Amino acid sequence: MKNILNLTLIIALLVACNETPKSDSNGSKIMEGILDEVTGKNEDINEKYDLLLKELSTKTLLTNEQLLEAFPKKLSNLSLDSQEPRISSDETAVGSFGDNTVRMEILDAAGKNVMGAIIPLKMLHLNKITSEYNNTIRYSKKERNGVLTFGTDRDEDTKSDFRSELRFLYDNRFYVTLEGKNMNTEELWAAMGIKNLSRFKDFN
Repeated sequence: MKNILNLTLIIALLVACNETPKSDSNGSKIMEGILDEVTGKNEDINEKYDLLLKELSTKTLLTNEQLLEAFPKKLSNLSLDSQEPRISSDETAVGSFGDNTVRMEILDAAGKNVMGAIIPLKMLHLNKITSEYNNTIRYSKKERNGVLTFGTDRDEDTKSDFRSELRFLYDNRFYVTLEGKNMNTEELWAAMGIKNLSRFKDFN
């Protein structure tokens, strides 16, 4: 099965080589990622997420009440907006702060949620692009306070409610999505304050 997968990846690589100009740095990063997968250079990353999948799948999901209890009531100088936080239809705790200046979603990645949370993060981790500017959007991958984060920054003139976005796994369990108005990802991370999530550790 592994040989078939490797063969498929090699074929995909050959197609990419024919279709992607050599000057296309984004294309070369994609090909580099495929080569790493074929040659086994991603084994550490694969092993890390395989262990996470196994461990989290055995854990019991937090109740809605626990999610709401752990959810921050304030981010730095931004207070939680009224009628927040709440539980969305997909069992995610959602809240906004500072008159919707920052929006936060937190999903418990345990139990039945593990695949939907961990696999997207694994794909972001495997992506070789650590900082890439694409038209009006800049993608980044950076470790902040010991947490691997995946960021998106949009130009000020783009038609989007939020200019920046961060995604990361907190305490090896909680999938956090942050969105910020009129701020970049560095400012968004600072506005959040990692210590404001510490209540979730009590439930892990």
